[in-house]
Amino acid sequence: MWLVTGAGGQLGSVLLKELIAAGEDVVGTVSPHGPCPPQGETIPLDLADVDGLGAFIRDRQPQYIIHTAAVTSVMVAYEHPGRARNINVNATAALAAAAAEIHARLVFTSTDLVFDGTTAPYQETSPPMPTSIYGKTKVEAEEQLAKYANAAVVRLPLMVGLSAVDRPTTFRNQLQALQQQQPLKLFQDEFRSPIALNDAARACMDIARSDFSGIIHAGGPQRLSRLEIGLALARSLNIAPDAIVPTCQIDMRFPEPRPMDVSLDSSLFERTFGRPAGRNIDEVMAEVAKEIMNGD
Repeated sequence: MWLVTGAGGQLGSVLLKELIAAGEDVVGTVSPHGPCPPQGETIPLDLADVDGLGAFIRDRQPQYIIHTAAVTSVMVAYEHPGRARNINVNATAALAAAAAEIHARLVFTSTDLVFDGTTAPYQETSPPMPTSIYGKTKVEAEEQLAKYANAAVVRLPLMVGLSAVDRPTTFRNQLQALQQQQPLKLFQDEFRSPIALNDAARACMDIARSDFSGIIHAGGPQRLSRLEIGLALARSLNIAPDAIVPTCQIDMRFPEPRPMDVSLDSSLFERTFGRPAGRNIDEVMAEVAKEIMNGD
């Protein structure tokens, strides 16, 4: 059996959908106060209850665990650092210990924001230097998982595409702005290695099924600015990019320093699994446009 934590999130919901499509026996956990995917078995679980989390793992005895649940908002982590650390670090540590106890395979989703954005592209051996509380909690969680031989950490970049659950995301907000020709400000000096949500989900599944341990990057094949990603979405929808307003991150004020280039080197993934982790942005956006046209 597979367990997906955070099945009400953008990646977790797509993972649940992909595993169901693959014919796998899978259950997802969702926040007691958050959205629930339209398909698959899901169970409300508060990750802040670390004892309850461990008991749940021991009771359900999953063979594979993909841990996507987290406080993922940089701003929310900044405003609520105690909760961010409890969910992102303490819950992950409890989950890893319980997984080891039942000999389950564990894949933990981390982030490109463990880096400070000054020496990209980043390899797995690049030293983490997070600039945000969110990034720091993810580094601490990675360190917890280093204790376990049957665990893997996959660092994911900015993810694009439609989640399988009804919840607001940055991508959906940008899509709506384009469709309604509302002003859409996008940074031309912030660079990522964007990956489609379904590509990220499949990468997590491949890692779980393998015997890889340690840290691996699963980013898309291109270094793109936020502006370039938005323009690719507009092209795929045949929408004139008139409403897109190029802006500069360097001119903005944030409560924490924001990395300017956290593009990832994902060559280890390609060598390990014989394929790139993600696809070209135009191919990804064409798929998104098709989903929108089909009403998915």
